[in-house]
Amino acid sequence: MDPFGGDYRQQARYFTSRAVLEGEGLTEAQEELARAVLEAVLLAGLAPYDIETAADGQETGVGLAPAPGNRRALRVIWQQNVAAARHLPRELCDAQQAAMHQALRTILSAHRFWIEDGPLGEAPLVLGRTRPGR
Repeated sequence: MDPFGGDYRQQARYFTSRAVLEGEGLTEAQEELARAVLEAVLLAGLAPYDIETAADGQETGVGLAPAPGNRRALRVIWQQNVAAARHLPRELCDAQQAAMHQALRTILSAHRFWIEDGPLGEAPLVLGRTRPGR
């Protein structure tokens, strides 16, 4: 059951601090960007990573990490289920991780986020809500 009645903005606000990997702090600009990113992720039907449920072993979801050296940008990282990954060959886990990162890159690009160019399969680095000049 959705306790927010399908309100993606409210859900994104709720998950903003909970989706940050390793409990790192976000700047005000990163927090605003995180809410927008999580709203897009939720609209795409993906679950945000939740540090609270990760403590109970439910680690799968879209996580966020502040970008080193850029107080406005966020790395968007797919967190695989660690327990399930133990039963798969490393190459398969790597392929799944790369595919999910590419899917996130595609979803966020479709929502017009400004994403730094990078290798396919790498966790996208989101620089802003829109590319400058658009």
